[in-house]
Amino acid sequence: MTSAAIGKLLDSYLTGLEGEDGFWRGMREDVQIFVMSDDAHDRMRIMAPIGELKDLEPRVLQVLLEANYDRALDAKYAMRGREVWSVSVHPLATLAPDDFAGFIEQVVRLVKNTGSTYASSDLVFGGGQNAADGDEEGEDDADAGRTGDDESQSS
Repeated sequence: MTSAAIGKLLDSYLTGLEGEDGFWRGMREDVQIFVMSDDAHDRMRIMAPIGELKDLEPRVLQVLLEANYDRALDAKYAMRGREVWSVSVHPLATLAPDDFAGFIEQVVRLVKNTGSTYASSDLVFGGGQNAADGDEEGEDDADAGRTGDDESQSS
């Protein structure tokens, strides 16, 4: 797929679409989506902001990394400074239209599931630590990394 081909597809997936070949933004299910592509480097990136962490607490980072391992599939958690993002990256050369749609959907689901399941789809591979595995505080993963509560997100 090329940047021009992505541009033609985006109207089908995003509302309020703005941009040009290589960089677009729009909305899907009340989630702001950014799409970037670079034909010369054979890459595309779909990303959506989740929130900003006040404190980089190890427990929050652990929850996000564990989710990247077993619940976040093609969309992953990423950080830029203190900003938490849902991101999917893929080579353009092997990108199929159906895969592109699935990547957008996973990025949106990861944003919406942050603070609950931390999953980008219904598929979960297993793994990660929880209260039964020795989390001393008995804190549920879903509560530990929430970026929307007062303790971990700035306003």
